Amino acid sequence: MSEATVIHAPMDCPLEDIFRGTVAVMGNLDGVHRGHQALIGEARKMAEIMSKPLAAITFEPHPRYAFRPETENFLLTTLNKKIELLGHQGVETVFLLPFNRRLSMLDPAEFVEDILGNILGLSGIAVGADFQFGRKRSGTAQMLDELARKAGIEPMIVKPVADKGAVEKFSSTDARDAIKEGRPQDTARILGRPWSVTGIVEKGKQLGRTLDFPTANIRLGDLIEPAKGVYAVKVNLNGETHNGVANFGSRPTVDGEGVLLEVYIFDFNGNIYGETLEVELHHFIRPEQKFDGLDALKAQISEDSATARRLLTQ
Repeated sequence: MSEATVIHAPMDCPLEDIFRGTVAVMGNLDGVHRGHQALIGEARKMAEIMSKPLAAITFEPHPRYAFRPETENFLLTTLNKKIELLGHQGVETVFLLPFNRRLSMLDPAEFVEDILGNILGLSGIAVGADFQFGRKRSGTAQMLDELARKAGIEPMIVKPVADKGAVEKFSSTDARDAIKEGRPQDTARILGRPWSVTGIVEKGKQLGRTLDFPTANIRLGDLIEPAKGVYAVKVNLNGETHNGVANFGSRPTVDGEGVLLEVYIFDFNGNIYGETLEVELHHFIRPEQKFDGLDALKAQISEDSATARRLLTQ
């Protein structure tokens, strides 16, 4: 498993020579889904032919936050997770471009000449056919192809990728819809892996412990919120994977405050407060609901746990 080097790209001077000359994919790359993976695969071939390192260019923060800061959380991956996934795809260097007013006001020609050419010094650039860039997203992939050639950068435009026989291409939007609608298996088909949430275990009211179902509670931060309800999950903790069941929601039976992902890890009894958990959502079991007391809640958790065990061993 390779780890990508992260470079916060300067906006006013060229990169050091050691980081110049790469072949790069470019985009928001949220989720690093199967369409992104196909794009990276094509760029990797070009990098090998040109004997150049493979890189990725992405924007931080996501442009949607810059233009609509009040927008609800929508990210499929945190920045750290995105970088990790890019490394798994063989990307050696991730260039982070600060998405600010200055960058957003560059016209397409300025962006290619100044950013991709003068500052990053790219040898090649690969984007999807629907890629847009520059002021008011006025630049198209075809325009990038022409401008890159003028700047001495080898361009590659990659067509959208979909399942065999399918019309719809893989997209971050479709992955978000599947998450919000409680369709984790469709999400996994788009991403090429189960969607996961990583967070630090918080100390809660410890009500689950009194019900004989101790839970690890984590918050989603800037990630998109999945459909409220109960999921069969796999939990990655300190290099080991455990099966479990999780509830995402506001815990109406016990008058919970705010939304949490509460995870009951099967056959596990360790103290993990303050530890980092990665929780993969594999199956949606049922929507969140309010019960008539703790006995009914306990009985339902027991039933959900049995369902999750069965689903995760199929």
